[in-house]
Amino acid sequence: MEYKISVIIPVYNQEKYIEECLNSLINQTIGFSNIQVILVNDGSTDNSKDLIDKFVKVHDNAVGIHLDKSHFIGGFARNEGIKYAKGKYLMFLDSDDCFAPKACEQMYNLATEKGADIVTANYRCMFQDGTLWTKSTFDKEKYKTCELVGANETFFYLYCPSACMKIFDTDLIVKNNIQFLDGVPAEDAYFTTIALLKSKKVYYMQDDIYYYRRVNTGYVSTSWMRNKRYFMGVNFAFSKIYKAFEEAGKIDCYRYYYAKNFISIIYKFIDSKLITNDDRKELISEMYWFFEQSKLLNIKFPQESIRILVQYILNKEYEIVNNICIILSEARNFMAEHEKEMMAKPQKIIMEE
Repeated sequence: MEYKISVIIPVYNQEKYIEECLNSLINQTIGFSNIQVILVNDGSTDNSKDLIDKFVKVHDNAVGIHLDKSHFIGGFARNEGIKYAKGKYLMFLDSDDCFAPKACEQMYNLATEKGADIVTANYRCMFQDGTLWTKSTFDKEKYKTCELVGANETFFYLYCPSACMKIFDTDLIVKNNIQFLDGVPAEDAYFTTIALLKSKKVYYMQDDIYYYRRVNTGYVSTSWMRNKRYFMGVNFAFSKIYKAFEEAGKIDCYRYYYAKNFISIIYKFIDSKLITNDDRKELISEMYWFFEQSKLLNIKFPQESIRILVQYILNKEYEIVNNICIILSEARNFMAEHEKEMMAKPQKIIMEE
């Protein structure tokens, strides 16, 4: 049987949230029977395995895959899930997050109506208890539903690197053998980049289709484990992404991609409590090529503090870099979570000629 959508869910120790996640699929307005649910248990040590088995036993449109060990990062599990997909389109959902009730219907309808290879959409963060943040990530008045065309600021601002608030034509993914990186963070940034480079038509939907839970206590997801290993993995992933743009002959596009994503990475670098001053020195050395691209690509960041920090990084003045990071991190501790989140998503990026 071919489904309208296959939804792939990697699961690692999420017994607390997985039922809420699955209920958001059961209640989809597109009709649950039109959705194939692929649950990939990535070596969970809690009760997640039993919850998956219980769900699969009750629902014929659900597949349960149990990996014999944890890969800690969702790339491997997602790749395994793709192998079982029978839907015309693919969507991804993390097991501690939820879809909005109309998510699948809205995304499917826009994709089929427009013949889009990819549709990316708006989303809203929620606190750990499930309370939604007041505002959507992208301003609904400023950014309406539209086709994303050309290499420009708006395109790459709205095309965020996550795979979760998107729908992909399954043929696009399978025929081009597009896979997530295995074992490193930003594995989905690589996946969504390759999919973008292979696509012919991409749309943005202004509606919130995804609710992203900001979990920062108890179970800690990879995106919160901002240690030395995390940043080394990000370095690897973004070197692969740069190479992909280079091989596709689209470095002009990469300038916008880089400028937008750099802000997110640099604030993680600033906020991390898991790297020492010596770690920062080593990471700057390893990632110097990445920081240097801000100069080579003629990019000017909107925040004065970031411009100053980057300049000291490029000068390899490590002591000053550490002091600036400490000051900025302490200042950000007084900000509300949503304020910090939006600061890492600049509305304006200056591309100097």
